Amino acid sequence: MKSKIFLITMLLTLSGCATIIRGTKEQVSINTSPVGAKVELSSGQTCITPCNIEVERKKTLGITISKKGYNIYTTSMIPSLAGAGVILGGLVDYGTGAVYDLQPNPLHVHLIPKKD
Repeated sequence: MKSKIFLITMLLTLSGCATIIRGTKEQVSINTSPVGAKVELSSGQTCITPCNIEVERKKTLGITISKKGYNIYTTSMIPSLAGAGVILGGLVDYGTGAVYDLQPNPLHVHLIPKKD
């Protein structure tokens, strides 16, 4: 009986560990060549490259990059399990998204000039 109580206590103690240590948001870095492109995220946030933006870890992030004279570039950052999350993550961590990292991060994009 004591071993069951100990096991339950340990599981409850460890659940939510990544949420506390890593948090539910992360910084994503977006770089373009040439610099100065406008970035629009599906979260509603915008920036001009190079830039860093804090976003939720658990949501796929749609990204549109545009610059006058260049083709528009669209891509996504997708949540993938982080190494520590697989080992330490409890149900709480999966629910909050703390066990994920968005990939690719950093994002490097070479914009292609429009052909007139």
